Amino acid sequence: MNRRTGSRWMIAVAAIFVLVGCGTTVTGKPTAAGGPSPSTQFDKLLHECDAVSDEEISSTVGGNDIERYFLGAICMWDVSVPSGRVDVTFAWFENNSLAHERDVAGQLQYDVTDVKIKGASAFQALRPGNPAACGVTVNYSGVITWWVQSVGSANGPDPCEAARELAELTMNRNL
Repeated sequence: MNRRTGSRWMIAVAAIFVLVGCGTTVTGKPTAAGGPSPSTQFDKLLHECDAVSDEEISSTVGGNDIERYFLGAICMWDVSVPSGRVDVTFAWFENNSLAHERDVAGQLQYDVTDVKIKGASAFQALRPGNPAACGVTVNYSGVITWWVQSVGSANGPDPCEAARELAELTMNRNL
């Protein structure tokens, strides 16, 4: 065996040992670093978008047709209303805090007002210069947020009242 072939053979053997040595079996349930403790139970996981029915969302904003177009950590609906369209967004972050969400709203320069929803601490946020969009964030199993925005018409529903009502409906379902 010449030197060149011997070196290649040694590199191949070393690579095999490295690859074989990296395979390990670990027992137990995986958890993300910094994630929830194993005793935390999110019994509504993957069902957050069903916290309020499509029919109730449509009714709350005065709609006659609704389309759910995104599901995940954030849920989105497009609702047809007589004056145009209303976008509705819902987010439920189990490991978040009201203080953090308030800080984000402040950084975005939203007009923030403290409110109570079913006795829980909450705030309402308005985008500056956009009275057609409003969100309500509630301290509840982390935080829940409903955003309502009329698109293409200023004659849509009161976005703050609609977001507030959707937050109340969410809490009614899950108390």
